[in-house]
Formats: sequence, C-alpha cells, structure tokens
Amino acid sequence: MSVFYVYQGATFNEELEGGFVWSPKLNKKGGRNRGFSTMTKIKKGDFIIHHCNGEIRAISLAKTDCYDSNKPSYKVGAGNSWDNDGYRIDCDYKLLDNPIKLSKYKDWLKKHYSEESAFTRNGTGKQQYMCTIIEQHALYLLKEAIELQSTKETRKILNDALIDIREDESGEYHQVEKDEIDNLIEVESASTTTSVKPSWTGIKQGQKMTMSVSTNRLRPKRDPKVAADALARADYKCEVDVNDRIFLRKSGIGYTEPHHLIPISKFHDFDYENCSLDTMENIVSLCSHCHNLLHYGRDEDKTPVLKKLYEDRKAALAKVGLDITFDELREYYK
Repeated sequence: MSVFYVYQGATFNEELEGGFVWSPKLNKKGGRNRGFSTMTKIKKGDFIIHHCNGEIRAISLAKTDCYDSNKPSYKVGAGNSWDNDGYRIDCDYKLLDNPIKLSKYKDWLKKHYSEESAFTRNGTGKQQYMCTIIEQHALYLLKEAIELQSTKETRKILNDALIDIREDESGEYHQVEKDEIDNLIEVESASTTTSVKPSWTGIKQGQKMTMSVSTNRLRPKRDPKVAADALARADYKCEVDVNDRIFLRKSGIGYTEPHHLIPISKFHDFDYENCSLDTMENIVSLCSHCHNLLHYGRDEDKTPVLKKLYEDRKAALAKVGLDITFDELREYYK
C-alpha cells in the first residue's frame, strides 16, 4: 500500500460527489506531466490525501487501480480545457469535519523536506496534480488532522488510516502476532518428540487476505506459524551471518526475528492470487541488529546485507512465483 497527495482545486467538489480522481494524460502543450503520470502508480487499496484551496479536506481509499478513461462531464470552469484522454481512479472519499490548513505546518514541512514528497523546500504544495508523499509527512499530517476533528467517527477513520499506513510501511508483525510466534517456538522447544526441521515447500499458493474493519481495505494476512517455521529452518540463527551475536530465549533457543525479504505490503506487484509473499521462501531469520539495519539503516550499509539475502533466496523465490531482480528488490528498501 502506498499513499498519494492530490491537489484538486476547482474539480474537488465534482470528483468528491462522483467518487473519483481524474487527470489528462498530457498537459496543454501535449507533453508529459509528472503530476499526471503519477496517477498510473496508484493501485487498489492505496490511500489518497485530498487537498483543495490550501486545505486538506478529505482522505480516500482507491477502489480501483488507475485505468484509462475519457474526461468526465465537468461543469463549466472545472477541467474543460483539458484533453479528453486521461487517467481515472475510483475512490471511497471520507470528508473531514474540519479541514486542515497546510499553511499552519509550513515550517515543519520546510524543516522535514523530502524531494520524494508532495511539498517544496519552502514547505508549500508542489504545483502538480497527483504527488507521492513520504510516510513521515503522511503520518504527521494525519495526526494533526485527528486533533481537529469534531466527531468520534471521523477521528476513528483517520486514526485507522494512520495505523494501516504505519503497519504497511514498517512491515512489522503486530504484538499479538509476535507473542504467538514466541509461543509456537516455546511449545516446539518443550516437545519431547523428535521434530523434523521445516523446509521450503517450493509450491505456489495464493496470498491469504484479511479486511481492515474500519477502513474496509483488503490487506495481506501474515501467518505466525509460517514465521515460526522460517526461524526454525534457520536454526534460530541470523541468515546474514550465523556467527552474529544473539541472546537466548528463556527456553534456551536463540532469539532471531522473522523478516519478509520482499515486503508483504508490495503484494500488489505480484500475482498474489496465485503466489504468496507470506511464505517461508520469503521470510528470513535475522538478529535484531540486521533486522533494524534493513528497516532504518543507510543505503550503503544495508545494500551488502540485502544482496547476500537475495542471492541466497532468489532461486527459491522464483519457484514459488516471486520472480524479482536485485535492483527491483533494492527499490523497496530506499
């Protein structure tokens, strides 16, 4: 799941009423436009933050991937000068009780500038239609918006969107899932029977999905048993370096953490109905240091680690339908 930021202006009310966002494919001079081309990156399940006349007025969930569409029948003055050939995404809008004025956060956005986000070095909005927005900016603005809302329902919608974004971007297991993984490992260690070390299946199987209750967003489901088996297969050692120092669990088993090599949030980039990202082939066992390095480290430090894990796994990934080049994988970690 990704988050986008759209500057709608005069088209906002009509697009809100119609439940969509639309842009032409080319600008008035017939050239490519980044704000329009960004539309093609949006997939079903992505979030969009809607900006109009200096204010964030709504958030929405994309109900479709971006698709080719002729220009809607806008009223006079709203988009009539645009070319007919365009891009469209159908959206489920959630209108804010109280819009959030972007100018109030200009200094913060200026201080936290990112070229990959929707704002200029001066903390103002970019002059383009659809923009990408980095997680830090999206989470900050949603938190601020929650404080301004007058109804419990709207605050809950924004808070749930915030949780969905944070969880998808981090790729971390919930605490409940972590506890279940730990419990499965403890149960295995207490078993008096000789157990067989889990092994890769080499079989393609569809991604199990679940529905986010409040945002109605379909999201991939993680199975703690698969994660526990992945750690057992690695003998509870770090797959970057088996000699990396780890501490022992209460049971005496080494403590390592499961990590989806291809982030599970990127399931839309694969044929997820026929191949799962939540498979042992895609889950590596890491010490806490290496795990945090991949999430938060500098590119030059984590690239060698990522390269080793990729080389060790690429054949196994391909067998379960997860064909990916190293350059494609590396993009997910930037």
